[in-house]
Amino acid sequence: STILWSVIRVPELPLTDAQKVHIDAQPKTVASTFREIWDAIREMPKPMRKLGVMMLFQWYAMGIYWTYVTYSIARSVYNTSEPVSDGFRSAVLTNGTMGAFYNAVAFIAALVMMPLVRKIGPRYVHAAALVAGGLGMLSIPQMTEVSWLFPAAVGVGICWGSIMGTPYVMLASCIPPRRTGVYMGIFNMMIVIPMLLNAATFPFYYEPLLGGDARNALMLAGVLLVCAALAVLRVRDDELGT
Repeated sequence: STILWSVIRVPELPLTDAQKVHIDAQPKTVASTFREIWDAIREMPKPMRKLGVMMLFQWYAMGIYWTYVTYSIARSVYNTSEPVSDGFRSAVLTNGTMGAFYNAVAFIAALVMMPLVRKIGPRYVHAAALVAGGLGMLSIPQMTEVSWLFPAAVGVGICWGSIMGTPYVMLASCIPPRRTGVYMGIFNMMIVIPMLLNAATFPFYYEPLLGGDARNALMLAGVLLVCAALAVLRVRDDELGT
């Protein structure tokens, strides 16, 4: 319904004759498409490269969170690590409720962040949201009662609300308009690649370094979100045109 509303209500900006001529003159082969992507990567603006570091920490952390939060709740609240136990089934239900809660928080937080982004700038807002998410993920494994999970999930919701929009505000202000499409695509690759890295690397150190304990995994995710906050602060306001 939201997509349909957008299609109907958002007018598409008409192209000028000069823009149409320019588009028609561009090569349309597969090779030229890949060449354009490669050239865009080589000529990527410096602030976008810095945002790439932030995206690596941010999405690696989210991959850990989504994979292990249920296991963490099972151990900290229901004292079980057995996936076939009643306690684990309760942890699944609890995480479902907590997920709905933090998404509701994200919805409200995203609306609150809009004027804050205009007032103090996107990088400070996003850094604060990432720290809130990091503290939330560090706190969830410490909670032994269901009711205490929800205050901790507020931070995760604030973080998620910012992740869904604020990085794109920063990206849009530092890329050339003529390459908006290709750089938006590359930026979305910066979501997929950290998730693939997470899936490929995490199993190798989950047991030896984290003791096979999902609570430790969640705390690592919290630390990585704080690292993401530090990474986004490396982007200067003048690089973003703010």
